Amino acid sequence: MKSSSWLWKILGWTTLICLVVMITGFGWALKDTWFPKDGLALPEASKPEAATGGDWSAKNELFITTLGDSLTKGTGDATGEGYVNRVVKSLSKQLDKPINLVNNMAINGLTAEKLVDRLDESGFKNAIAKADIILMTIGGNDLFQIAQSGGSLAEGGDLSPELVLEQLPQAQPNLKAVFHKIRELNPQARILYVGLYNAFYDLPEMRQVSTAVAEWNDYAFSLAKSDGNATVVPTYDLFEFNVKAYLSSDHFHPNAQGYTRISDRIVQALQ
Repeated sequence: MKSSSWLWKILGWTTLICLVVMITGFGWALKDTWFPKDGLALPEASKPEAATGGDWSAKNELFITTLGDSLTKGTGDATGEGYVNRVVKSLSKQLDKPINLVNNMAINGLTAEKLVDRLDESGFKNAIAKADIILMTIGGNDLFQIAQSGGSLAEGGDLSPELVLEQLPQAQPNLKAVFHKIRELNPQARILYVGLYNAFYDLPEMRQVSTAVAEWNDYAFSLAKSDGNATVVPTYDLFEFNVKAYLSSDHFHPNAQGYTRISDRIVQALQ
């Protein structure tokens, strides 16, 4: 009986000690959770990356790269400024900081299809990668093929609403590919795509072209919306009722006044 009593006492003390150890350990675990020391706190969940949306307040200077066709090249402007140089000057004044043009990579006659291939070249890749802002005009030569060689209706070009509409199904996927490649090269830059306009609206037989232009611009808008950090700058309304005031003598490219209006809208979109 005596040995049995000692056995129960030993088991009792052992159980009590184990319980005390367990309670002590649980208490220390709660202490580290409620009052963590340096290095023991759990990291907060990372916030999702947000598009910059033009908020460059922390940067002392900005870099712009421009892409596209003759409109970005500035063709038709007797002053040689085009919209690009006007944007650089005006935006620098508005933001009160240096705006640097990395490079104007625009090429006269360039189509969206050809731009897709050009974006694989090292010069294009480097210029795009460095940019905070990317300005682009493309698509006019895809729809209005007469302009690919700088021609005009007066020079015997063949153009009709039917021909313009025929270009849409094959041209739109190329525009999508351009947006995709640019975003691969630079995930953060703000993209501004300058929409198309109907340069021939003053010709009654060409007013139906506005339907194709509107469809193209709507498609560009859908790409910009999907991108999340891109904007389509509308221009069609500037030219449809002001063709003589804003177009150059070739009846296709803007003149100095037309480029000024485009640059004003770009700067407004970037503010």
